[in-house]
Amino acid sequence: MKNSIYIFLVTITISLFGCNQQNRVNVSEIKNEKGIIYLKGEKFSGLLFNNFTDGELKNLWNIKDGKEDGISEEYYKNGQLNSKTIWKNGIKEGPFEKYYDNGQLEIKGEFKDNKKEGAYEIYYKDGKIWKRGIYVDGNLYGVIEDYYPNGSISKSVTWKNGIKEGPVEIYYKNKQLKEVGYYINNLKDGSFEYYTENGDLKEKASFALGKRK
Repeated sequence: MKNSIYIFLVTITISLFGCNQQNRVNVSEIKNEKGIIYLKGEKFSGLLFNNFTDGELKNLWNIKDGKEDGISEEYYKNGQLNSKTIWKNGIKEGPFEKYYDNGQLEIKGEFKDNKKEGAYEIYYKDGKIWKRGIYVDGNLYGVIEDYYPNGSISKSVTWKNGIKEGPVEIYYKNKQLKEVGYYINNLKDGSFEYYTENGDLKEKASFALGKRK
C-alpha cells in the first residue's frame, strides 16, 4: 500500500515537472503584439524567461492567456533577486519589492490597478530606513519623510496629488532644524526661516507662489 502511494506521488511530481518544463519558454521564442504575448500564433500561458549572456537567469514571468499574471522576478548576475512584482491580467496588482545586489531590501510598496498605492519605504544598502511615505492613485500624498544614514530625519515634506502642498521642514545631520516653510502648488509661499547648524536663526524670507518678496 505504501509503495503504491509512493509510486503515485512520484508519478504526479514527474508529470507536473514535465508540464512546467514544457511551458517554460525563452523570450526569444515569443511575439509581443500590442501587449499580448503569442507563441506560434496562439496566446501563451506558462513561464517566460530571459537569461544573461552567460546563461544565468535574468527575468522570469508568469503568463496567462497572453498577459502577465502572477509573480514576475528579475535577478542580478550574482543570482540575487533584483525585484519581484505581482501582476493580474496584465496590470500590476499587489505588493512590490526591490532588492540590492547584496540581498538587502531596497524598496517596498504596493500597486493597485497599475499605480502605486499605500505605504512605501526605501532603505539604504545596510538596511536602515531612507524614505517613507504614502501613495494615493499613483501620486505622493501626505507627509513624506527622508532620513540620514545615521537614522535622524533629513526632511519632512507634505504632498498632495504628487506636488508639494503644505509644511516643509529640513534638518541637519545633527538633528538641528535647517529650513522651515510652506509650499503651495510646488512653490514656496509665505514665511521661510533658515537656521545655522548650531540652531541660530540665519535668515527670514517671504515668498508669494515661488517669488521672493
